[in-house]
Formats: sequence, C-alpha cells, structure tokens
Amino acid sequence: MVEFNDLCSTADCLLTAISESATESVSPIALKLKPLPDSVKYVFLGPDESLPVIIAFDLDRDEEDKLIFLLRENKEVLGWTLGDIKGISPSTMQHKIHLENHAKPYCDRHRR
Repeated sequence: MVEFNDLCSTADCLLTAISESATESVSPIALKLKPLPDSVKYVFLGPDESLPVIIAFDLDRDEEDKLIFLLRENKEVLGWTLGDIKGISPSTMQHKIHLENHAKPYCDRHRR
C-alpha cells in the first residue's frame, strides 16, 4: 500500500518539474459550483473562493493540509480553462464535418 507521504513526495517531484516550465500566473475565473456527493468537497486555492478543486471528504486534517499546500504551491500547472491546457490541438476539442469539395451543405425538410 502506498503511504500518503510517499504519494506527496512523488507528486511534488512531478509538479515541480511541470511548474518550472509554466511561468504564467493563474487568474481566477467565475464558475458555477455544482452540488457534490457527501464523499467529496470543494477546497478553494485562490482568494475570495476562487480556483476550486474537489478533494475527498474523509481525509485526516494533516493529509488535507498537506494536499491543499501542495495544490496551492503548484496551482499554475492545473488547467482551469481549455486555453490553460498547453499542447492540446484545437482539432481535438472541435468537431468538424468533412465534406467533398463540390458538395453543398443543406438541411432536409422535416417529415411528418
């Protein structure tokens, strides 16, 4: 079984390597928060309840503090919007209908 401290040190190494390449600051965005199941809860990494993340509800206080500290320290590596996620081609996120060059798009009449 993986210990929490081992997990934190591994995650810390990975996030440190990623955050060294990310130099932009994180700007808070306004979000509508949805109700969550009882097993998870929101934690806010930014000021004035901004930059929400979802964590497990049953963490010990010490584990929760370590996790929140780790997330706050490396919040610039999280993708808060699609524009924040670097390296993903827009063609992955967009739907396109490929037509032949001479084809003309049209809508069929509604059937009754």
